[in-house]
Amino acid sequence: MKKLVSKLLFTILAIVVAICGLIVACAIDPTIAKEVSAFAKSHNLHIEIKKSEEELAAEAAASAEAEAAQADADSEGPVAIADVASLSGISDAATAVSSFTYTQDKEKEYAEYLGDWSTKGIDKDIVDEKQEDPLVNEDIDEVDENGDQVTYYDNIDELTGYGLPERNVIKLEDQGQVQEALIDVGMGYSGNDYSFPAEFYPYYQMLDSNCKALYRQIYANALNMWPEFLPVNVATPSEWNNALLSVSFDHPELFWLNTRLYTEYDFGGKVVKVRLYFYDSELGDIDEAKSKFAAAAEPVVIMASALETNADKEQFIHDYLTNKLTYNENNLDQSAYSAIVNSETVCAGYSKAFQYLMQQVGIPTYFCVGWGGGLVSGGMHAWNIVNMDKKYANVDVTWDDRDPTIYEFYNRPDNDFHRHKRMFNSQYLPACR
Repeated sequence: MKKLVSKLLFTILAIVVAICGLIVACAIDPTIAKEVSAFAKSHNLHIEIKKSEEELAAEAAASAEAEAAQADADSEGPVAIADVASLSGISDAATAVSSFTYTQDKEKEYAEYLGDWSTKGIDKDIVDEKQEDPLVNEDIDEVDENGDQVTYYDNIDELTGYGLPERNVIKLEDQGQVQEALIDVGMGYSGNDYSFPAEFYPYYQMLDSNCKALYRQIYANALNMWPEFLPVNVATPSEWNNALLSVSFDHPELFWLNTRLYTEYDFGGKVVKVRLYFYDSELGDIDEAKSKFAAAAEPVVIMASALETNADKEQFIHDYLTNKLTYNENNLDQSAYSAIVNSETVCAGYSKAFQYLMQQVGIPTYFCVGWGGGLVSGGMHAWNIVNMDKKYANVDVTWDDRDPTIYEFYNRPDNDFHRHKRMFNSQYLPACR
């Protein structure tokens, strides 16, 4: 009951803040009031906005860049479609509204995260196959040097900083609004020519054929920084979300893809248009960022590759990251770039950097998402699963980052990897024994 009341109060507060923001915006610029009034009369849209001011700036920059790219696109570029009608685009109106309807969700609890996820789009045979449930979320006590009983994980339960994508949902209520949303938008890059070997890209293999097509399309458009496109196949929001998660989990090299937010335009339970966001404002020149990323990673890969065994290579990369990195939240902390170039990140950055470097030396390594720590004290977390000749083991570089480096979470089986609970698509990764 208390939780329900608190949610109700939070909703009321958000509405009051939104109204105050609208009043202020209209007082500063009367044209905003006119635009909002006209938009409200002509469209009965339900818009859920979960954006920061930085993300709004990123969207504006991405939109301008996409328009310029569209003008220069050649015959081998994105697939375009004809104009539906000469009507004003719904994207501009939605952006105007979003500028004063900014809200911020509180962190959810374990059960709430789990309840938001669906298996739609994941191959039915994989879902039906019984997975071994790791032994997790135990409170393990030990005696310290003074003989006092202490909780083993007190100092690391806070080191959980993975951020799931938040949906900015624009619900289209009728065919007219759908037509407006589709003006001048094509399918972008289809990605049909890409293939993803199972050994290195397990999340692609988990999907059914419909979602594999979406995965290829998302990957191709992210690779080419093409922000807005129509799904190549009819898809539900859950299917599209699982395809996006799978791309994000499989591809740490796409460090410019903002995995914290995306926009979907829904009509009748189907996604009719999507928008990706990129870290262009945070990174600046993306080509220059790619060069910096490659230059920072190359010497590590060269040194690791020179070692004799895969075990030596793995430990070298593990120790390199624990010695180099500092746990710190920042606006790039969900990317491998934050770790490999900037040296400050959270668990997502640790894990994606480890995944990227390991794969560069030929060792299949997977990004794993779930719950880290106690059910009350923990939070969304990321770590890795290493594939050594079909023998799988858990590695949590973040929690091993002490002074000096420890190996409590290094190459562990599931039943000895306490307080790590796989969630979402990650629960279908191979068991670690």
